[in-house]
Amino acid sequence: MKDLYTCKTFSLPIAFKDADSQAGIVTGYFSAFGNKDSDGDIIQKGAFTRSIIETGPDSSQPRIKHLLNHNTTQPLGKLMVLKEDSTGLYYESKLGTHSLGKDFVLMVESGLITEHSIGFRTMRSAPAPDGKANLLTDLQLFEGSSLTSWGANPLTPLTGMKSTDYEGQLQLLIKQHKAIETFCNKTTATDETISMLLLSNSQLSQKIIDLTKEQADPQELSSAVQDTKGSDVIDSLKKSIQSLFKDPNNGSYRNKRPDYSRN
Repeated sequence: MKDLYTCKTFSLPIAFKDADSQAGIVTGYFSAFGNKDSDGDIIQKGAFTRSIIETGPDSSQPRIKHLLNHNTTQPLGKLMVLKEDSTGLYYESKLGTHSLGKDFVLMVESGLITEHSIGFRTMRSAPAPDGKANLLTDLQLFEGSSLTSWGANPLTPLTGMKSTDYEGQLQLLIKQHKAIETFCNKTTATDETISMLLLSNSQLSQKIIDLTKEQADPQELSSAVQDTKGSDVIDSLKKSIQSLFKDPNNGSYRNKRPDYSRN
């Protein structure tokens, strides 16, 4: 039996149309064609054609959503354009005027959004001619998501990787952790959005800690990654998260103190 709902993640850029964030129209790619993922799947051009015709933004029943982190309670905007090109599944979305839509503008401007993911059901697939991949040729697309931190399955272990791959992935997690921490310290986003990001970052911190403990040979890592090892650094990661949570004196988020002014 085919899975009813599957997610796949892609590191693809996002931007404001015509470089105008005030208009609130973001553009990007939800999916890329021709790349084999960790599941051995390759999405083929044409895989989204039927979904675009039947439930895309120009159809009689537009149902494909633009969400944050696959969360159906966190819609970001209304899809205005959804089409395939030589790169992948291109979209243009008009962000909502609700608080999450406004906060999303801030997240895009700060560079927090670096990944997209799709929620879909595989309707038709076939083995590649060489037998080394599975070609996805018809997908029922439910939604495209912009991601704040990581892919659809952030807790998948990175064990068994070559040391260079391991180091690269760990560096990306550390970089993302720092980016979220900086954003939460400086942003004017709502407490609801900050709370979501803080929870994400606390999980990310734990993932970094677990991964550094899993690495068998510290000599295989560069000095930059080794900086994340040891109890002092682990404590530092935990404190960096704790310092951003609610101020025990007044119950508000530290970055929301009344005397804080943004440069």
